[in-house]
Amino acid sequence: MIIPKVQNAQNAQINAELYSSYLYLSMSSYFESINLRGFASWMRVQTQEELLHASRFFAYTNSRGGRVILKAIDAPPSEWASPLAAADAAGAGNAAP
Repeated sequence: MIIPKVQNAQNAQINAELYSSYLYLSMSSYFESINLRGFASWMRVQTQEELLHASRFFAYTNSRGGRVILKAIDAPPSEWASPLAAADAAGAGNAAP
């Protein structure tokens, strides 16, 4: 059985991974809107990678007898000052526009 402190940390990590996926999907939309289709495609790949991370934490928590409790995912930014600002936000893990 997983201890509550670890279960809570796992649930927080699942939420963070899902937020990252949501953020990268928003970035993909942003890049698409300014005709940077290659960047948009790359961000969609990153979206899938973050979903995979969340799925792994989800499966691990369940396999250890824990319970996954999903929480609301904050809305990510939808605009950035420039493509460089978006790329910096993605690389730094900083969602601020």
